[in-house]
Amino acid sequence: MDVKKTGILAMVIFLVGVVGSVSAATPDLPKWVIVPEDALNFADVTLFCPLDAMDVTNNVTLCYVNGTPVNATIVFNTTTGYPKLTTGKIENAFEFTGGTYVQGNINIPATGVLTFVVWGRLIQQDAGYDFPDMLIILGPSWTNIRLEFATGYSANLDAKDRSVFIINNGTAQIGVEWYGDISQWHMYVGKVDFNIKQICLRVDDGEWTCKDFSSLGGLDGLVYNYFRSGDPGYQGLHVWDVDEARIYNRALTDDEIKLLYLAGRKKLSELANFRQISSPFIDISRDRATFYAGLEVSTSDPNGYVPVPESAVNMSITSAPKLVSDYTGAPFYYQGHYWYRADKIQFNLPIQFETVREKGGFSKTVLLNGDKKTFVYEKEFKVTNPTATRLNVVYSVDPTSLGFSVLQYPQFEIDGIRMAEWRPSNSSTLYLISTDSLEPGEISTHWIRSVWTISKEELEFPAKLDDFRSITDWTVAQRMAENAIKGKTDTYVKVIKIDSNADVSNVTVLVPLNVEDEDDVIEAVALTGSRETLQIERLDDGKIVVKVPADAFVSGHAEIKVLYNKSDSWFSNLLEKIRSLMRKILSLFGLGGG
Repeated sequence: MDVKKTGILAMVIFLVGVVGSVSAATPDLPKWVIVPEDALNFADVTLFCPLDAMDVTNNVTLCYVNGTPVNATIVFNTTTGYPKLTTGKIENAFEFTGGTYVQGNINIPATGVLTFVVWGRLIQQDAGYDFPDMLIILGPSWTNIRLEFATGYSANLDAKDRSVFIINNGTAQIGVEWYGDISQWHMYVGKVDFNIKQICLRVDDGEWTCKDFSSLGGLDGLVYNYFRSGDPGYQGLHVWDVDEARIYNRALTDDEIKLLYLAGRKKLSELANFRQISSPFIDISRDRATFYAGLEVSTSDPNGYVPVPESAVNMSITSAPKLVSDYTGAPFYYQGHYWYRADKIQFNLPIQFETVREKGGFSKTVLLNGDKKTFVYEKEFKVTNPTATRLNVVYSVDPTSLGFSVLQYPQFEIDGIRMAEWRPSNSSTLYLISTDSLEPGEISTHWIRSVWTISKEELEFPAKLDDFRSITDWTVAQRMAENAIKGKTDTYVKVIKIDSNADVSNVTVLVPLNVEDEDDVIEAVALTGSRETLQIERLDDGKIVVKVPADAFVSGHAEIKVLYNKSDSWFSNLLEKIRSLMRKILSLFGLGGG
């Protein structure tokens, strides 16, 4: 049998509604339901200033404190006209220069964890001033926490320019720096942990850089009573943009930070609920294959957008709107997923199977020219779970598709563990199965291995046709062989016993015979199974073989008998006739003989 062409290794996939552990290689956001932020959803943000609009009549801009709209005061520079509205990361941004700022009142105690998130970029430097450019600051006065751009005396950006996140107790300060191209938009995230006395900074979707500030005193019991973007402290001509300024009185998870960086005004709602609704089979004997698992993803959030892989097909809802990125205005796409506004969506998901390497195999025709043959089939394959949910997997092989009977088949192993039997209800079909679990995003690699052995034993002795026909099984042949007398006849019987660790269903076994020609074989019959007359065939290399079909096997065992003229009998007869003729010729000349 050619496993690559005919073997069917079937795999059943069951998806359960359990989110697995997340690693760097696994989906993160696709395990979440996402909701857009609005005025009602800003309640979990201690301070949010979108910096989208200016009320130039009242010199205020709208911010939110724990979801409540508040007006922050805008201080203009009447000479320069700053701050100005400019194109921001989301809608508009404020562009500041020296002596301009936005400020409002707030009440945040210096306890727990505070997290700052703000987009910013430096537009222009003033060579005459070496002052920081404030992105966001919590005061009072010099006892503050601030995120700023720090530049030198230069009209051009250089390697000294950086962003800095600083905590100040009024007399001393400690800061964490990031060096990079601050002329480009970056999302700066600062974190102050008053529990462990640590200040940290990360930029965009980068790693945290932290410093200890336990040496700073004077912070216990402190309450920060105002916030500000921009800086009133100098009149230089630095110009910088600020957008989407946020402060949280808690730590943000990596997933929350990533969502803000990638999609904008969005927040995580709840873990998406995945469940399996159908379990397909697949022939993984091919080099590559795709099968479809039926999935359902749902949420209890009436405003939630559920994650659906891009590769999903046959979606139950095709008109559900997609979640849109606030930065691009296009559907939000991440790690192979889109998000749809629906309480529940069902879909089919293609799961990828791929052969890594394969060696050995089973043959449809076996030349048993020795006492024993062993066939080892090994295949390494991998299965990819592209989802953000755990997959329970059942690998299965149908032994009949590989040419074996359900009554007896070679042992199959997955990763060295013997596969178990499973028979579907009201079915005569048999499967060998092995279970596995794929974590979110996991690529699972496995070995399947099977060993098929087949051996033979032969008896050969002189016998006549009547003796041949009286042989009914191997035991009878053994007794007859013990009593056979050489030279009794020119015809011989060969009885062959074949044993296998599997009951074959579509394999033909060829057994070589010690004859010169097909016509030397008088008769060949199976003693087991079909008990049919067997065919004799000459192979390309000249060997004469008897063909033992699968029908002759019963539970991996077959016996056959062959009656034939032994290859040297005709030659012996010829020599005897020549000798007889020579004796007659010699007698005619009186030279003896007779």
